Amino acid sequence: MPIAVLKGSLKYCMENKLFFLFVLIIFGVTEYLFDIVHTPISGLTSIICLILVMGYGLQIINDIINGGTRLPKIMPKKVIILGFKGFIIRLFYTAIQIFLLTLIAINLNFPLFDVEEFFLEYQNTITLIFNHDAVSCIIFVISGFIITYVTSFFMELSLARLADGGQLRKSFNFRRIKHAIDIIGWKNYTIGYSKIIFIIIVFSHIETFFDQFYGLNVVIGVLSLFIIFITEYRGMGNVYKVYIDLKKNVEDKSST
Repeated sequence: MPIAVLKGSLKYCMENKLFFLFVLIIFGVTEYLFDIVHTPISGLTSIICLILVMGYGLQIINDIINGGTRLPKIMPKKVIILGFKGFIIRLFYTAIQIFLLTLIAINLNFPLFDVEEFFLEYQNTITLIFNHDAVSCIIFVISGFIITYVTSFFMELSLARLADGGQLRKSFNFRRIKHAIDIIGWKNYTIGYSKIIFIIIVFSHIETFFDQFYGLNVVIGVLSLFIIFITEYRGMGNVYKVYIDLKKNVEDKSST
């Protein structure tokens, strides 16, 4: 159940409450720089923040794979290296998403935008629906959701493989990625991944809802985004750990 995944993520954070608070403050500052700071170099600032956040997220995956039960110590060098490589992987899959969504948007005469915004930006969504026929909207939403889900489906495992060894080349070995899913089980992987997506969607809506409450929106926003962050990376760490454990069991049996 998604509730079990959420409880596990919260327990993982609260094992060391003081360090959790420290990480939360750093995360909040990073999100502030990512979303609010607008300067001539804001684009570069956003990329740096994304690299740092992804780097620590990948460190969490690595920690979970190795049996970790609480937030790992921040290792700056490891965070930067993993974050930079993770950024390249995310850029690759995002480019595929944009390419496919652009083809669909052009054919349906839709403005190109992130499918996530369709569900979170209600006013823009209503305007878009009224300006297009229902059939086109349904086709765009369904196809956009499938494209986003499938590309993210494989991207998460690519990131997990990066966290497990730090080799960028390993993350683009699609035959090995398929092999990993075969061992986990396509059904099991889909269920595990879908639970993570469900929690991300719920807390994204919570964060969006509280945007209208000045002051409170900052606290709820940071907490919601941090829960999304922990759920995604810890969740993928647990899913990939199933592959590691099953693979080890097979190797142990074959050696005896």
